[in-house]
Amino acid sequence: MDISGLVKRRVFWWVVGSLGATGIGIAILVMVLIFALLGALVSASDTSQLEGVEVPNNASFDIPMLLLPIYIQAENGQASWARLAAMHRVTTNFGAEKAKRIDTIGSLGFPRSLWETYRQDGDEDGEIDPDNPYDAIFSLANYLRASAEDEESALNGWFLNAEQVAMVHRKEAEYAAVLPIPGKWLWPLLGYTAISSPYGYRVDPVTGAPSEFHAGIDIPAPRGTPVMATQNGTVVQVVRSSTGYGNHILLQHANDFISLYGHLADIAVRQGQQVHQGEMIGWVGSTGKSTGPHLHFEMRVHGQTVDPLTLVFPPNEPPVSSSAIETAFVSSMGNRKVGWTLAGASGSFYME
Repeated sequence: MDISGLVKRRVFWWVVGSLGATGIGIAILVMVLIFALLGALVSASDTSQLEGVEVPNNASFDIPMLLLPIYIQAENGQASWARLAAMHRVTTNFGAEKAKRIDTIGSLGFPRSLWETYRQDGDEDGEIDPDNPYDAIFSLANYLRASAEDEESALNGWFLNAEQVAMVHRKEAEYAAVLPIPGKWLWPLLGYTAISSPYGYRVDPVTGAPSEFHAGIDIPAPRGTPVMATQNGTVVQVVRSSTGYGNHILLQHANDFISLYGHLADIAVRQGQQVHQGEMIGWVGSTGKSTGPHLHFEMRVHGQTVDPLTLVFPPNEPPVSSSAIETAFVSSMGNRKVGWTLAGASGSFYME
């Protein structure tokens, strides 16, 4: 006989009997309230959806998200961010492997002779450290800039053989194709460019009400997909909510631009934090007023919303002309005269 099981059953029924009908009712009510509270918390944070979630299927894009904004910051006219990343990948697999050359220093695998000549204080902390990714990557960019007259010689001076140089060219092309930056603004999701709901008037997808104005664009993606800052900026607002935009972030950029990222599963930044273009700021979710996991992406200029597609271009989409941007901006601003400097196009213009 299972004595342990018999004792457990008797204890259970003794507890139930001692509670009585009223006690059982109260216990059930408490459990219902607890589950309701947990449900509200999950709706607000959506973090329970992050485990085992599908992530973007971009096998060629293996750049660590923490390094991506550093490559973008270090980019110059002679060294694209994609080349910096490709050289890091081929040299040490982003610091995970030892460099094939023996005369190197730091996690990037900088040849010692070149390091002494081209080293820079990338993060301006007063120290130059080859194991500091900012210092190493900015120093690599400095080397490529100084060697711009003969790019192939610069690569041959870094790598041991032509096979590694060829691999750099391949990886650079792969990275640039997956995440191009045709203007000054970066597409906020890696590998997801389809738009389920554009900017402008639409039928409300939740209530069915006609003529609802949609102030941004919706980009569907699996829960947990990293969301990137479209440009350098300051986190001016962090909101955790189960209504409206749900969990969302507002970034303040130069020239009075603001970007908004809504319905996030969770948030990776804090208010007042400075972020760089390409930095991960959160994860796609479905919090707030949402019918499924997606990013609500919004752009504002001088407090007025504009169609994000006039500024931020999906991969493989060419930049629009200044006249197209002007037309879109005028349509959203009405007849007010506005002067502004567009970061994604040259010059400034005024519009009636």
